[in-house]
Amino acid sequence: MDQIQRIHQQVKGAQITASGVSDTGRVRTENQDTIYLDKEGHCLLLADGMGGHEHGAKASQTIIEILPEFFQPDRILAELKDITNVEGAPAEIICLFSLVDKAIIKANAVLYENNKKAGLERYMGSTVVGLVPVNSGHVLWFHVGDSRLYLWRNNTLKVLTHDHSAYTEWVRTGRTGKEPTKNIVTKAIGPKEGVVPDIDWAAYQKGDIYILCSDGLNDMLPDGEIADVIKGSEDVDDMTVKLVEAALDAGGKDNTSVIVCQV
Repeated sequence: MDQIQRIHQQVKGAQITASGVSDTGRVRTENQDTIYLDKEGHCLLLADGMGGHEHGAKASQTIIEILPEFFQPDRILAELKDITNVEGAPAEIICLFSLVDKAIIKANAVLYENNKKAGLERYMGSTVVGLVPVNSGHVLWFHVGDSRLYLWRNNTLKVLTHDHSAYTEWVRTGRTGKEPTKNIVTKAIGPKEGVVPDIDWAAYQKGDIYILCSDGLNDMLPDGEIADVIKGSEDVDDMTVKLVEAALDAGGKDNTSVIVCQV
C-alpha cells in the first residue's frame, strides 16, 4: 500500500488554535508517527512508534485510537465525581492526572498483550506526548519516551518534558562512560508489562504557544534554530509547516511530526 507522505491537520476550539503536520521524511519509507488533534480542541496527541516497519506504525496508531476517549468532557465530568480536592490544584487537574494514568495503563496493556500474542522477536512500542487544555485556565501535559513538549512564551523557548532516553540519563549522571546514541529510548508504551507516564500542569498565559514533536524535529534542529523558525512565522499553521520543512532541509533522517498549539 502506498504511503501518504504528509498528513496536515488544523483545528480551532474554544480555547486553542492548533495545527499538526506529520511527514515521512527524506530517508524512511514509512511513517511510524501518528498525530491527533481533537476537533473540539479537547486534547492534542503525538506518538512515535518503534518495532520495525508496520509494527511501529501499528503501535502509534493503537495508542492514538485509545487515548482520546479519556479526555472528552463527559468522561472528565464522570471522573470528577470520584475525585477528592487537593489544596493548590484545580479539581479538573487532579481528575486528569487520574485519567492519564488510566489511559496509559489501557494503551500499554493492549499493546503488551498484542506483542505476546504475536510472538514478536522485537516488541512493538511507542512514545507519546499529550497536551490537554483545562477550562480553569490551565494546561496539563504528559509523556512517555523522547517525544517532546516545548513552550514558547515572551520570545523564549523552554522544554517542558525530559526525554526518557539513554542519552539523557547519561547526561544526568555526569556523562560517565561511553556516550550512548540519542535514539535509545528507556521508556515506551507496549514493550513491558507496566509503564508510568510523566505528568505535569501549569497555568497558561494568553498567547502561549505549545509545540509537541517527535525526535525527528529536535534531532535535526537544535533548540536555537527551532526558536528562530518560531520567530519568523506568521501563525501556528505557518509555524508547523516551517518547522517540518526545516527538519527536512537539515536532512530529514527520521519521520518528523509537529503539532503547534496557541492558547
